[in-house]
Amino acid sequence: MDTRKKVHAFVRVKPTDDFAHEMITYGDDNKSIDIHFKKDTRRGIVNNQQTDWSFKLDGVLHDASQDLVYETVAQDVVSQALDGYNGNLINYCLTRSPS
Repeated sequence: MDTRKKVHAFVRVKPTDDFAHEMITYGDDNKSIDIHFKKDTRRGIVNNQQTDWSFKLDGVLHDASQDLVYETVAQDVVSQALDGYNGNLINYCLTRSPS
C-alpha cells in the first residue's frame, strides 16, 4: 500500500427548510461549487467584502445520504486506520445565520 496519499476534500450540501438555493451553483463535474453572497447594503455600496467563492474539490455530495457519504469519504480512511495507518476525518457544519 502506498503510504504517500494526498489530502482529499469533499463537501456535503444538505438542504434544509431555509436553505439558500440562490447562493450555490454546482459544477457539472460534481467537483466544484460556487457560492455567492449578496452585498450587505446596510454596510454601504463599497464594503470591501468578498462575495464570490469558488472551490475545486474531490467531490460534491449534494443532498447525499449518510450511507453514500460514508462510502465515498470515510470507508477507505476507516479501513486503513484499522490496518494501522493514520487517518483523519474532519466535519465542519456551516449554517446560514438568520437575517
